[in-house]
Amino acid sequence: MGFALLLVSWPLAAQPEPQLNAADSAGNFYSAMNFFNGTFEYIQVRKTSSNGSLLWTQNSRSTANQRAGAMAIDPSGGIAVATVRRDNDRRVLVLLHYTSQGLCDWERRYNDSADNIPTAAISDQTGNIYVAGNTTRGRNKVARLWKYDALGSFAWMREYDNGSGNTYARQIQVDTASNAVLSVESFQSQTATSGQYALRLLVFDKDGYQVSIQ
Repeated sequence: MGFALLLVSWPLAAQPEPQLNAADSAGNFYSAMNFFNGTFEYIQVRKTSSNGSLLWTQNSRSTANQRAGAMAIDPSGGIAVATVRRDNDRRVLVLLHYTSQGLCDWERRYNDSADNIPTAAISDQTGNIYVAGNTTRGRNKVARLWKYDALGSFAWMREYDNGSGNTYARQIQVDTASNAVLSVESFQSQTATSGQYALRLLVFDKDGYQVSIQ
């Protein structure tokens, strides 16, 4: 079995930060990296074959401050990158989708009055994309879950606030019925574990109704 070494260099002004990584069923490797060009932050998305050959590279707009927070591979081999884009003093969730050939075929903004920070993403077997993340309510962090269909149409957003402290979205999983399981860490107060964080699993059906909390 042979191994291929892929050597990549960047200008000093555009050194990447730690990257997001994923692989598809064919062994292709995807990465999303955050760069700074001296003025703006931007994102570079790459696809590498199983033998180490670079297949394509795409950069986001280098005139808008934008950072990648999570990514997911869909059944068609496309990749969805959940990002944060600066809009004056706000942080806007922007979902970018690339085809398996590297074409950015759509971009979707979730634009409300809150800062939205993505932390995890996943695609189900039909190509729906789920993004988990956080926003702020008052002085506390709350967890959010967004769903988009395979063409980028917004389906729904759900929010979870335990009412007693910060709640952070950590991971997202989807089953074969498109039920989404959101893992959150939630601050516990006025309990036997007061002052500590506990893991909670929130289950939502395909239409966004909360089925259970564990």
